[in-house]
Amino acid sequence: MSELDDQLQYFQTILQYLDTSGNLSLIKAQCEKYSKTKSLVFMFKLLIDPADLCEANANLGNLLLQDSVSVSNLFQQVVYKTVTVLELLPGEVTLSQVAVILRLTHLPTFHNVNTIHSASCLTRVFDLGSFCRLKGVVIGLSALTKYTLSTRYHCLDEDCEGFHGNHYIRVHSPGASETQTVRKDFKCAFCYCTLAEDKSRRTLSERLVAEVVPDNVISLLGHESERARLQALPVYIRDDLTRLVEIGEVYEIIGRTRKDIQEDRITISVEANNIKKVKMGISTRQLLQETPRNLLKLYRDRQKSPWSFVLTLAYLFGGDICPVGSYFHLKLVLLLSLMSRLDHKTKPLHILAVGGDVEMISRLLHFGLRFLDNTTSLTAGQSVTGHVTQDKYSSASYFVEGGVLHHAQNGLCYVGDVNILKKSAQQKLQSALSGGKVVTDVGSKFTGGLPHHMEQPLRARVWGYADPTPSKKTHQVLSDELFVTCKTGDTQPAILESFNIVCFSDCADSTSSEAVQAQTMEMTLVAAMLNDLTSSLPITAFDMIQFIKFASRLRPRFELEAESLIHSYYLSSRKSRSKAGDSTDVPVNADQTILSLAYSHAKLALRNEVTMNDALMAIYIYEQYLTARFGFSNLGIQPIPHVTTELLNYCLGPENDKRMEKFHASLLRYCSLTSSLEE
Repeated sequence: MSELDDQLQYFQTILQYLDTSGNLSLIKAQCEKYSKTKSLVFMFKLLIDPADLCEANANLGNLLLQDSVSVSNLFQQVVYKTVTVLELLPGEVTLSQVAVILRLTHLPTFHNVNTIHSASCLTRVFDLGSFCRLKGVVIGLSALTKYTLSTRYHCLDEDCEGFHGNHYIRVHSPGASETQTVRKDFKCAFCYCTLAEDKSRRTLSERLVAEVVPDNVISLLGHESERARLQALPVYIRDDLTRLVEIGEVYEIIGRTRKDIQEDRITISVEANNIKKVKMGISTRQLLQETPRNLLKLYRDRQKSPWSFVLTLAYLFGGDICPVGSYFHLKLVLLLSLMSRLDHKTKPLHILAVGGDVEMISRLLHFGLRFLDNTTSLTAGQSVTGHVTQDKYSSASYFVEGGVLHHAQNGLCYVGDVNILKKSAQQKLQSALSGGKVVTDVGSKFTGGLPHHMEQPLRARVWGYADPTPSKKTHQVLSDELFVTCKTGDTQPAILESFNIVCFSDCADSTSSEAVQAQTMEMTLVAAMLNDLTSSLPITAFDMIQFIKFASRLRPRFELEAESLIHSYYLSSRKSRSKAGDSTDVPVNADQTILSLAYSHAKLALRNEVTMNDALMAIYIYEQYLTARFGFSNLGIQPIPHVTTELLNYCLGPENDKRMEKFHASLLRYCSLTSSLEE
């Protein structure tokens, strides 16, 4: 009687839990959908929090973690009784036609016993036979394949009761292979004859295999100073969960280990029960507490000016790499790029730096890599958009291994010198930057028919550089016609067009260039003689990293006036420059680029709204880009690559505020004059 009492108590607890957790409403909503279609199996996916279930009934909660199949059967009986009593499904539905999948929302950690940190943990967790937890980044995906979710069997004897009705419904069990789900050795319970499958009633679903690298080694992927051999863990993902997975994203996976035997090879993998996307980082409150006091003091000191704080950050950025003030415009757009993100109005800012001192530019770009957690560098032998191979798990026709753009999702990808990339790599890079999508081509030899491609949004920022000096092998001007007053060397026009901002660090004023070179040489010599790595800057690189982490979590909203000003400038630029008869118009994506610049500037300025001042600075930066491209500025703007001591007040101080106010007046007048022109 004790077992019967326990079971009745389980039923009562499950019914109460379904009601209090909101799952009962989900069941009713799902039944309404099933009432409009004719189905063999009625599948119910329930969200279960083991902690809440343990509070309701400790024995039932422990049983869920240790023997989920038994608990699923208990939930199945309760759900079946509920839908029949409430008449939510047709009366002829049998228990075998109701299938329940329990999706765990959380998993308690038992001193990391059930947490997978590496491939060596799989065997230990498999021996436990319980749920496990894995957090990591997806580095590859197999093709979507079909598997049998459910099917119907019947007896071969027409006079037997097993020939009619839905007595034998076979539903896929978590961790089971296709051969275990669909078999030919089932026997009839009435006459013990062999059962036959009714293939017309077979229901198919989708599955894929993802390769996941645990989160404790994610940081090793993008840092050249640290090398490690990483072994990816195979994870089987099924049904609606397959639509949630993208290469390069970080997920927390709850599942069970499974063992597959293929010829002479035994593979232990993870069968996903539930997955959810996670964001790396710490809380905003903790970041604010760890934000350096000297940076907060600088922020308070610059409150009188809406632009001075951000400009001062750019002035001091990378001061240990090159003298403060040098490469000022490049540093400013790099900081804005670090703040950018993919949104419905904004997108990641991709920066191409062009200058004669490529070694210094490369060091500066490498310095920027340390400000984001997820960074990758394109090196020889690596793929830009991933490549396709035969599926090593024998579950699909092919497997897609992610490229550097996949691995840098929500982070930063450094591609180096774009001119030394292979032509195919340049084309893939240009296509990804222009279209905002990472496209991996799958050839016909893998599909068995027409070739197709796999794509996902590009959420990574891309940085690169180019030498403006053409090689001796180049006998024709490739892209000087795109940028009238600036040299771009051997860089292809399509590559230049694909980057949001092309920043030229060579100054037309030879005096400024010589001053920067002299300061750089002096800085290098002093550092070599003193051999002192202590920074003398008021804001160190560590301080800047903490600030960037905090500012990047802000989500400012656009003011209507700021957005309207950006749209007016965009339309006015296209109209006026088309009127002037230039062969190249303002880029079509300029509007979104300026919105992204304004959004990033507001985050750096620690504002909750993107104001007119942010829009004004974004337009000012983009007008410098157009000046380099067309050779003139409709607003009288001249690019300032470096800020020397003589220009300090002009670029950062009160004089800069007056200059920006005059620029604002000129901008409004410019938009008003061009509003009547036809595009």
